[in-house]
Amino acid sequence: MLDENHHLIQCIMDYQSKGKAAECTQYQQILHRNLVYLATIADSNQNMQSLLPAVSPS
Repeated sequence: MLDENHHLIQCIMDYQSKGKAAECTQYQQILHRNLVYLATIADSNQNMQSLLPAVSPS
């Protein structure tokens, strides 16, 4: 997904540099969806880690 996001960002930058901002909308929506998905995963992982008992160094 990170590779896909990189590709989306490149496409968005290319269209913007050509003055075609309207064409960016679809790519921006997909990028936004991917970023929200990744943030949700990161948040759920953080929440799971907070539920684990703390391990004290021996």
